[in-house]
Amino acid sequence: MKFHDLLMRHGRVIGLGFALTFLSSFGQTFFISLSGPDIRNAFGLTHGAFGSIYSLATLSSGLLMIWAGSVIDRVDIRLYATTAMLGLAVAALSLSLAPNVIVLGLSLFALRLFGQGMLSHAGVMSTARLDEGVRGRALGVAALGFPAGEALFPATAITLIAAIGWTSTWRVAAFAIIVALGLGWLAGLLIGRKDPDLAAAARKTMAHGTGPRWSDTLRDWRFLALIPTMIGYPAIMTAYFFHQRFIAEVKGWSLELLASSITLFALVSVVVAMSAGSFVDRFGAVRLSHFYLAGMTAASLTLALFDAPFLPLVFFALIGLTSGCTNVVIAAVLAELFGTTHLGKIRALAGAIMVVASAATPGAIGVLFDAGVSLKAICLGFVAYMLAAAAITFALPNPRAARLRPSEG
Repeated sequence: MKFHDLLMRHGRVIGLGFALTFLSSFGQTFFISLSGPDIRNAFGLTHGAFGSIYSLATLSSGLLMIWAGSVIDRVDIRLYATTAMLGLAVAALSLSLAPNVIVLGLSLFALRLFGQGMLSHAGVMSTARLDEGVRGRALGVAALGFPAGEALFPATAITLIAAIGWTSTWRVAAFAIIVALGLGWLAGLLIGRKDPDLAAAARKTMAHGTGPRWSDTLRDWRFLALIPTMIGYPAIMTAYFFHQRFIAEVKGWSLELLASSITLFALVSVVVAMSAGSFVDRFGAVRLSHFYLAGMTAASLTLALFDAPFLPLVFFALIGLTSGCTNVVIAAVLAELFGTTHLGKIRALAGAIMVVASAATPGAIGVLFDAGVSLKAICLGFVAYMLAAAAITFALPNPRAARLRPSEG
């Protein structure tokens, strides 16, 4: 199927996925961390203390996503997304009004649950159930919402924080989410018809019970072999983004250069996401999983060993190579290995594990920074881990390759 035909046939599903992944930016680390120094100053927190609060909020939201993510297999995805957007708007407003550390932590928890958790999950799942052969490209387009948010929001947020302060910026974010929700429902009413892909997916998932038990999935060696690779990007990326302004201070980067570098990161992610979707449809996701951490590995090595005026541009561009692949490859790998009937439940478990892993790094790296551990040592540790994780994926079976292999005899 040509790309034009793909958009004509599945345009509403893909458009919904793009909108949801784009709006999930308000609950993503890259956006929240832009207010990090202001939040630390407002509440008198150290790097380690704020990182620990953020890690606890992320961990709690990740554990709850094990249940919240599986709900998408049993309800209309539009109802699921509406709930997530309302929760995200309330969380943004709550953060702007937080009077103490407890409310701060609860607000961060809600931002992570409804934004990074539920909206991201809904955006990816809206296209992950499409048929093999179009799934990769559809996921690639829907996942463009992630880099689109990364390209547009950092510079906007930094400008708003400088002009009206960090609390007012979060109130603007809450208002923007509500406006987007209203426009989405208005567009649906104006179009005036149900999307057959969404309706069919809802009927299919509700007709097949609750799916495999968590314990069965966790005992499946294929799932276990995929875990080190799945958690590599979110855990390490969360550490970099959460401490991005501290890293910028250590390296002597200006905030303007940092924002420009993140924009470049997003642009690279866009190009790679489109290419990754086509490669998934052509070669299969399992095969691509062996190599998708390569960009992040090279970025960590570059940050550890070099120091130059253009370093942030190179660093974030290399990260973009992995970022563009992540949501496309991981969702497609799970679909290839486990099928699509209960994909929401299985991806929810995978997502929860990734969130739990990402929850550990802000606090842990903050403590290491407070203890005087160098950025170079931390980056080299990340490199060693990612090389080991990539090696493990070569043990995974490739069901698609087996189906395409000519029969003998």
